[in-house]
Amino acid sequence: MSEWIMYCSEKDRGAVMGALAGLDGDAVALLATSADDLRLKVAQSDPGDLGVMVGPVADGVSGINVAAALANDGNARCVALAQGEVSGSLRSRAARAGVDVVIDLSELPSFPGLEAGREEARDGGRVCPPPAAPAQDCAPSLAQGMAPSQRSTSSRRAPVLVVCSGRGGVGKTAVAVTLSCVAARWGMRACLLDLDLSCGNAASCFGASGKSDLSALAGAGEVTPELLRRTALGVAPSVSLLGPCDRPENAELAWPYVGGVIEWAAGEFDLVVIDTSTTFTDAVAQAVQEADRLVIVSDGRSGSVASLARMSGLAIRLGVARTRVVRLENRSDPREKINYALGRAEVGLEAARVYRIFDGGAEVTDLLAAGQAYDLSEPGYPFSDSAATTLAQMLAELGRLPERDEARRAAEGTRAGRLRSLFGLRREAR
Repeated sequence: MSEWIMYCSEKDRGAVMGALAGLDGDAVALLATSADDLRLKVAQSDPGDLGVMVGPVADGVSGINVAAALANDGNARCVALAQGEVSGSLRSRAARAGVDVVIDLSELPSFPGLEAGREEARDGGRVCPPPAAPAQDCAPSLAQGMAPSQRSTSSRRAPVLVVCSGRGGVGKTAVAVTLSCVAARWGMRACLLDLDLSCGNAASCFGASGKSDLSALAGAGEVTPELLRRTALGVAPSVSLLGPCDRPENAELAWPYVGGVIEWAAGEFDLVVIDTSTTFTDAVAQAVQEADRLVIVSDGRSGSVASLARMSGLAIRLGVARTRVVRLENRSDPREKINYALGRAEVGLEAARVYRIFDGGAEVTDLLAAGQAYDLSEPGYPFSDSAATTLAQMLAELGRLPERDEARRAAEGTRAGRLRSLFGLRREAR
């Protein structure tokens, strides 16, 4: 007998039990009443005792997000996801989240007498699926061609930093652009991925005249590394840009390819920095699940705490480990102390590391508008030095700090020389 716990809508229970029977002929399933009940029961079980089967759910959080959260929790023996009409995008998202098996219910035989010949099981009761195909080991190789997540198995994978916020105007794009340029100054090959696919403007921060249209991948037939290299746009020394889409209405065409683009970039570059839209689209959700550090940006204005809470709570529901969530106070006043208490009571921010980037004033906006993002990252200014310290400390935590004196000094929070004003660069921009 093999112990499982199953969660799905009542109308899909028969099909999901049939899928479980095909996966494990000795399965006995405990029925969970909700997503929270499912996670609680798995968390309270001994590690590796329970397998988890997640089917279609009627409302609330989606099946893929429930499965991703269970995979991230790490207490289950195996996490299987059974859905109807499974797309390639769904398989990709499941693989990156660490889900072991994806089963397409539309490809399984029907079980018309499944419920008729047995007493109706109450939620929380145990049911035995009907005898079916021989039992199979629950392993990633059974996921119909799905590869296991490469998050922790590849030592060559570049760190992925995802910059997000719950509101506009907090300087999210300025942060993402500056982190990319600082990394490039340290000799790292940086990829900046603009996932504000409809209205992203990262290219304008570099004064780039070319385009990197991610929606063009939809018409390419096969997306290959060679195609992605051609799509990437060199915008500054050692900085390449991917995205957004040429036309806002084409944004959804790029969604199915986002996971593959991130995977390729993480293998091709030394650092991947992802700028996102304020709204959590499917593309942003994929990036968030891939993040080694999810950087939630706020700027101290009214509503910042509520914005942080929304973003961190959603990230946790998407399966992001709390240890990957960090809080970034942008436009910070260096004379003020960090408010560590802010957000501690919010889900996902209980132990979040806090970073600060000091306010560069209107000069930052002017330089970015003039396409001088790389110049803005030059060391010796409070804005750029605090951004460098933020990046260096995150990379040091991930064990990926480059062996450069300037990177080491930034990680220690020390400055290379006398601080300067941005006014000189601003005059040049004009």
